[in-house]
Amino acid sequence: MALAGVEAAGTPLVNALIDTGLMLDYLQGEPRAAEAFAGCASRSITALTWLEVMRRCPPDRREATRAFLRGFERLSISESTADEAMRLSFARDGLPLERAVNWASAIANQLVFVTTDAQGVREAERNVVVPYVARHKR
Repeated sequence: MALAGVEAAGTPLVNALIDTGLMLDYLQGEPRAAEAFAGCASRSITALTWLEVMRRCPPDRREATRAFLRGFERLSISESTADEAMRLSFARDGLPLERAVNWASAIANQLVFVTTDAQGVREAERNVVVPYVARHKR
């Protein structure tokens, strides 16, 4: 499934914040994740996603993974992001803290939040894209 906002000609239009699960899927060769990435004009990740990906990376792939991640804007967690994450976590029962921070970072930076975890996402949620639902838990 392509991301919303991609023209028929395939021109990427979405400025996206990539959630950790989608990033991990991409790095493990998931074709649906590659398709989701193709729908992004620019891609950002949070410092939390960067840390999680690097922590899970096999030692022999760390330098290559670090080099790959340099292609993404890495967003820090600002006070406004923390406030928004707190609001989301209270408003969305069961929303994990890491996802709340990532989602809040997307909101604070006016990016589309691209995730494979639909937990806490309401139907027709503004600025959230779930290109597919991952079958695994991270």
